[in-house]
Amino acid sequence: MKKLIIVSLVMMLLAVSVVPAFAAGGPPAERGKANGNGNQAGFGVQAPYALSGVISSLDTTNRTVTVTVACGNRLVKTYVGQDVTLLTAANTRFLLRNPDGTATPLAFEDLEVGQNISSHGTFTDGIWAATRVTVGATLSCLP
Repeated sequence: MKKLIIVSLVMMLLAVSVVPAFAAGGPPAERGKANGNGNQAGFGVQAPYALSGVISSLDTTNRTVTVTVACGNRLVKTYVGQDVTLLTAANTRFLLRNPDGTATPLAFEDLEVGQNISSHGTFTDGIWAATRVTVGATLSCLP
């Protein structure tokens, strides 16, 4: 009986230590690329971004916002000081940050060059797809 308990305990500890390793998935380069049939092709890794910066240009035809990046999450760090073009879609939310911390909905047409903004979205295969653009961001990362 004692041996059975010890063997069971060892097996349980082994299972607890191995399961997180399997949950992590494959190497980072292979994560997010499966296309459903087992082949590793077609889709790039989709990573969330968060950035703040100043609007340097707007393209109303293609509904893109070019931003000079001031700061952002780890993905964005290499783009600080550079212009990136945010692709917006019909489901992109545009907001105005009010002084009291609340937000008011805006339209793409309300954006202007020179405004401070923050944005969240996904970065996939070189495309910055914005899910939210907030005007009136405090760029606390600037000196």
